[in-house]
Amino acid sequence: MNDIRQRWRDLVRSHALRFDSPANDHCWAPELEMCSRDRLREIQSQKLALAYRYLWECSSFYRRKYEEAGLGPDSVRGLDDLPKIPITHREEWLKDQEENPPWGTFSPLRQQDWLERGWMFFSTSGTTAKCPRVFRHTTFDRDIWSYFGARALYAMGIGRGDLAFPCFSYGTSVGFWSMHYALHHMGVPLISGGGANTERRAMFIENYRPTVLMCTPSYALYFGRKMQEWGMSPRESSIRLLCCSGEPGACVPATKKRVEDLWGAEMNDHFGCTEVAMPPLGYTCSHLVQRKDRPVDSHMMEDAYIPEALDPETFEPVPEGKPGVLIVSNLYSEAQPILRYVMGDWITITTEPCECGRTHARAVGGLQGRHDKLIKIRGLMFFPAAIEDAVRSQPEVGDEFRVEIDRVGDMDQVKVTVEPSADTASMSDAERKGRVANGLKSLLGIRVDIEVVPGGSLPRFEFKADRLTDRRPKLRPT
Repeated sequence: MNDIRQRWRDLVRSHALRFDSPANDHCWAPELEMCSRDRLREIQSQKLALAYRYLWECSSFYRRKYEEAGLGPDSVRGLDDLPKIPITHREEWLKDQEENPPWGTFSPLRQQDWLERGWMFFSTSGTTAKCPRVFRHTTFDRDIWSYFGARALYAMGIGRGDLAFPCFSYGTSVGFWSMHYALHHMGVPLISGGGANTERRAMFIENYRPTVLMCTPSYALYFGRKMQEWGMSPRESSIRLLCCSGEPGACVPATKKRVEDLWGAEMNDHFGCTEVAMPPLGYTCSHLVQRKDRPVDSHMMEDAYIPEALDPETFEPVPEGKPGVLIVSNLYSEAQPILRYVMGDWITITTEPCECGRTHARAVGGLQGRHDKLIKIRGLMFFPAAIEDAVRSQPEVGDEFRVEIDRVGDMDQVKVTVEPSADTASMSDAERKGRVANGLKSLLGIRVDIEVVPGGSLPRFEFKADRLTDRRPKLRPT
């Protein structure tokens, strides 16, 4: 094995403290999760320097990229040198993969490593003209993923004595496999519900009494409502905790409230991305999810990643506490130790310690939405999550909705289609429209047209929901 590759693996493993079991009933690895900011900086510096050298020696894509930036093999010696490293955009990988099929040359993983120690490959949901972007990972990646994932799930309050029920269609989506192997690492048994339909999943809950439900926020609402239709009570079921991923709903107050009221359980957030953040980059703790009146924050696993909030135009750092675009460096993967990748979500970072005792940075209010999904309506800027929060805070509407934006002449027109809530089924459509329109104008600052359709008319989602359609000529927000 290449010496630099082995050195990288040894370094990563040496920092995986408390690998096999948690230290106490509150924190898996307090030496890492509650260490001083100075100690955390030391760990990041050591990992960053070797990750850079690993990419330099083993990735022709990155060696060329770094040479073009005027860097040499020893240019990065620690965290102070992070700004020297050029940003990587998704489009660069697309071009590299198209020119060097099927894997591209950006990963330092060799074909020999893949065939001898390969574990699984994953892909994004998007596609190029030829194929989706794919990413190979080794058994080393699998084992270290499971450790980081276990730490995140443990922070939520999941542990021995629980029975987990992942209700994702796993496929080649990386995040759900991360949860699956984290549960194995923790010694928490699971019912794999990926291939079952909703009726069978409801039967599993009734018969086998899992305590942790894992799904998207949209599916948590859909699943719970279907159980009610079948005469079951999700609130009185065995589920005591939800771990939700794939959408920002766990950090959207109105969605979080609906899910928690429906299930009588705390709702946690778990996020990352296929390209660079395979185990959770962000996760909530059992303390943070107690917030009911405002968005919850997400811890960021800084001994595994370096998160940055940068200005989307200049890619210069924004002050702490100000929103910027999320840039991520991976500090643990054999196959994808990618540095300064544009993940592209708006984020506000704080390093103020959490009341739970963890000292790692937090994403204030979780991820706020992708930079390229920011929309301007009549001069005001919105993320889809803000519209979701406003709509679901209206007691007169059901869980599902649709937003359509058109331009008539020089004026943006917004139509929100909703279903009646069960609690207000006797209300007339006219009264419902008036109340919802007034409520949304108060929260969003714009007038919207409301259409009411019968319950069950709008699509339901198991995976990532897409409820907003913008038919206007494509203009970049300014």
